[in-house]
Amino acid sequence: MTTENRKPTTENRLFHIITFGCKVNQCDTAGMARELALRGWRAATPEEIPDLILVNTCTVTARADQQARQSVRRLAREYPETPLWVTGCYAQRAPAEVAALPGVLAVFGNREKGRLAHLLSESHRRLVLDAAPGTLGPPGLIDCLAPLALPDSPSPLRGEGRGGGETLPPPHLDAPGPGPGLWVGDFSAAPPFQPREVHAVPGHTRAWLKIQEGCSHHCRYCIVPRVRGPRRSLDPAAVLTAFHQLADLGYQEVVLTGVDLGQYGLDHTPPSSLAALVRQLTKKPFRVRLSSLEPQMVTTELLDVLAAWPDFCPHFHLPLQSGAAPVLAAMGRPYGPGEFRDLVQEIIRRFPGAGLGLDVLVGFPGESAGDFEATRSLVAALPVTYLHVFPYSPRPGTPAADLPPLPGNVVQERARIMRELGQAKKTEFLEAQVGQVREVLVEGVEARPGWLKGLSDHYLRVTFPGPPAWHNRLIKVRFLARLGEVVLGEAMAEP
Repeated sequence: MTTENRKPTTENRLFHIITFGCKVNQCDTAGMARELALRGWRAATPEEIPDLILVNTCTVTARADQQARQSVRRLAREYPETPLWVTGCYAQRAPAEVAALPGVLAVFGNREKGRLAHLLSESHRRLVLDAAPGTLGPPGLIDCLAPLALPDSPSPLRGEGRGGGETLPPPHLDAPGPGPGLWVGDFSAAPPFQPREVHAVPGHTRAWLKIQEGCSHHCRYCIVPRVRGPRRSLDPAAVLTAFHQLADLGYQEVVLTGVDLGQYGLDHTPPSSLAALVRQLTKKPFRVRLSSLEPQMVTTELLDVLAAWPDFCPHFHLPLQSGAAPVLAAMGRPYGPGEFRDLVQEIIRRFPGAGLGLDVLVGFPGESAGDFEATRSLVAALPVTYLHVFPYSPRPGTPAADLPPLPGNVVQERARIMRELGQAKKTEFLEAQVGQVREVLVEGVEARPGWLKGLSDHYLRVTFPGPPAWHNRLIKVRFLARLGEVVLGEAMAEP
């Protein structure tokens, strides 16, 4: 299939989205996919050639930038006639750098993700009206970017926000090649966070609901506030509406997520809190999981509400970053190792057997061998289920970027040691599950006939015998053995 064969309508248009990074980025991708689907597009299968490719990038580390560049170059080689658009945090941080990559037609920022259809419509208009003869790019490009805005929709481009948000500036036209250029607005006057419509995702048993955007903590190593903007929270009434819609769609689990979920409600007038929101959600007919929470935002009030909620999934993910007080202070983290240890002990006291994941950042400038050992010792002493280990890499524009770095081999060796510890902790936790009975959400069937796969309430992958009809059911499962990084079990009773 080539672009010459594509019809000049949106009928049967195919899209493909590559996503890097966090769960929030995955939520954003789901929203963009829904926006395209509502206008007649569908996701391309691996055997099909897409009419549009989107790359949703991450920039939390230098490695994330590198992975995005590699992906864009590969896609440009494999699909030379397909329009290639790039968005996400790397695109937000360095739009001109991203636009210079081969094959990139346009770059749009995080604020503009909610207006994808309008961007495509505007790009088509600019190609038709503004492009010089012979500079329209691959054959059929104009057809691929046929207007997608609804017939009664005018063409002003708007960002996220109530009532459509702020009008976007016209795209910069200094991007390389024929295309519409760059749409990347800053967050100097970030509008309120506005939700997308809730729709079912075929084949998915868990729904991700983004209720918070942005961060206002400004840790010295972190680029996130610059590329996601200040904290902004969804109105509680909108969250409740989305919950009712998700219940009607048949989901058995909803994951509340945000860039800094624990800051939920602090931007409201008067200020509210995540605990106050959770109190309004405790009567919904599905189980609920929380994504990552900053340690200082896990309040006694929040733990009280969660402990009294039967449908709460006892799984916590906390960014520790370091177990050494001097390093935490240098990072700008507002807690010490003792406070973190006390928090974990309180969580396990209230939620025995809970799943507990940690983020650990090794090799921060100035981290001594003793500092690293303090981190390793703290993690080893905690009842941790898994670790996400990140070797430090300077992020342009952050205060820590100007600090003298540690030798690269030292940073990588510390990451290796910490990852080995994480694997050992995970194995220990899995083996301790034998004989336990937990609630498992069936997410699909295994390749082995007659076997199912699912996710436990405390975030373990589980496989056990059962019929396909149990898909999207909550099943009580007894754990029998560890099978690699999965738990082998047996159903206690039919649902």
